[in-house]
Amino acid sequence: MINTGYLAKIKSYPKQEEHILVMRNRGNNELAPSGKLLSKWKNEEISWSEYREIFTGEMKSQESQERLTQIAEKVAENKDIRLICYEGEGEHCHRHILKSLVEEKLETF
Repeated sequence: MINTGYLAKIKSYPKQEEHILVMRNRGNNELAPSGKLLSKWKNEEISWSEYREIFTGEMKSQESQERLTQIAEKVAENKDIRLICYEGEGEHCHRHILKSLVEEKLETF
């Protein structure tokens, strides 16, 4: 199963899950939005739909696709994965987009 989570609550998530930090400079830059994109979103220069479209485009790089496939393979093996980011619990966070991208990959297995 794939879930998402908020870094401030990481200690409350089940220990049997694999927690993957999807934040820049936390070892998974290939799963984080570019600094430019994040800045545009934080400064309210783009809408959520624009953010989603641009971020999805960023995730088409070979490195990002390989990492998303690795995560999907773990989920397909019935491993519990939680994608964790700094953003709060709202729906506007790239980890939710990543979850959807992993779920799309699972459909191809």
